Amino acid sequence: MGKKRGVAVLVLIAGGLSFSAASNARALQTQPGQNGNLAKKASISSPFESANASATCTKLHITGAAGWEPISYQDKNGVAHGVSVDILREFTSSRGLELDVNLDIPWNRGMLMLASGEIDAMAGAYFTEERDREFTYSRPYASDDIMVFQSAKRPFLVDHVRDLIDRRGARPQGGSYGDFLDHYAEDYLDIIFSPTGNRILDLLTSNRVDYVMLGRFDGMANIINDNIGDQIRMVEKPLMQNPVMFMFSKKSPCRDLVPELDAFIEQLEQSGRLATMTQAHLPKPDAQPAPTSTPE
Repeated sequence: MGKKRGVAVLVLIAGGLSFSAASNARALQTQPGQNGNLAKKASISSPFESANASATCTKLHITGAAGWEPISYQDKNGVAHGVSVDILREFTSSRGLELDVNLDIPWNRGMLMLASGEIDAMAGAYFTEERDREFTYSRPYASDDIMVFQSAKRPFLVDHVRDLIDRRGARPQGGSYGDFLDHYAEDYLDIIFSPTGNRILDLLTSNRVDYVMLGRFDGMANIINDNIGDQIRMVEKPLMQNPVMFMFSKKSPCRDLVPELDAFIEQLEQSGRLATMTQAHLPKPDAQPAPTSTPE
């Protein structure tokens, strides 16, 4: 896999839950469909020349998920927050660059804009082989557990993703949960892509699906915001752990900043500041849903 890059571990212990910002290359290696490309330097020269190769990066335009705590999200006033936003704000400020954050762009449209160079970077994304060929990844700065959320009234055992076969499920529309889960879901699972965003758990409370597949803290934030902790259960065994990285357009002049951004992220990790920045955006520990791994 090449040289291992040290990544500090961020852990928030609360009710038996933890958040890790370590690189999960080992976990990816153990999953079918992964060949360890995450460990490669993502900023290898593109097979084509950037359309803006002669331009200079003076302003970094980014988009991303609008409700993905602690990575990127908006408050009730539409102001962008999240550890990814904090990292880029501090990084661009230290280099005299402007930062334009627009989380109102739908994910699929944002991906098209990233491919065309209209947007410079995505503020948080998982690794896939297809994306690695088209875009440039930064080093990981966080890790997200992909969890199963169930109705508290209709729990069932989930020890492996195969336990979801013959169950009706839902996941957010757009985006990816990594090559393994994406391919497995397409081949074996009865799962719908819901455009409901932060209201996706309504599909559980209305008994329209048996489970919802979400990132750990994304699901927890929805539960807290909707005050439905007594109605939803989270199965406390992640289906997968996905490293979270910035994803840059190969047509953006700001792509050349990725090595500097990697070094900046490493400095934040080593100083412990990345842990502090991340924890500031985590759901409150006393508001976490009770996990379960066995039906009641």
